[in-house]
Amino acid sequence: MSKAFEFCLLTAAKVVPTGPDWIHEIKYDGYRLRVERSGKTGRLFTRNGRDWTRRFPWIVEAALKNREQQFVIDGEARGARRRRRIGLQRPALA
Repeated sequence: MSKAFEFCLLTAAKVVPTGPDWIHEIKYDGYRLRVERSGKTGRLFTRNGRDWTRRFPWIVEAALKNREQQFVIDGEARGARRRRRIGLQRPALA
């Protein structure tokens, strides 16, 4: 499944677009990651194609709890100071 999807990347702009078709999110420093689930298997990839499934297993475990059996989530993983863990934040569904 990993080769069929491109990451959603930021686009720099001088003016914030307006209208009902635009969604904005705050940019945090973190890791751009993609969670892929196919049946009982979940994997986590970086923009460079590295498999980080073992690096952040709790993200994949959370994806496997989703009732959907096949999906791709593109999002930013960042640390949370209170928990000192990294999780996927504000994903964009692909």
